[in-house]
Amino acid sequence: MTREERHRILSPAEIADARAQAQRAISTVGIPPELIDVLRPILAPAAAALAAEDAAAQTAAA
Repeated sequence: MTREERHRILSPAEIADARAQAQRAISTVGIPPELIDVLRPILAPAAAALAAEDAAAQTAAA
């Protein structure tokens, strides 16, 4: 997911919260930043798909 997509989908507070959660998870589990950099291109499309599904479900529910 690109920066522009994140900012279009999430509010600044949600982005800040997600970053804080990610940092806590990294600190707690001890995930090396290098591994995160390797996994990011793999996980980003999945995150985008989940966000799209969630948005569609919210639209359908409204």
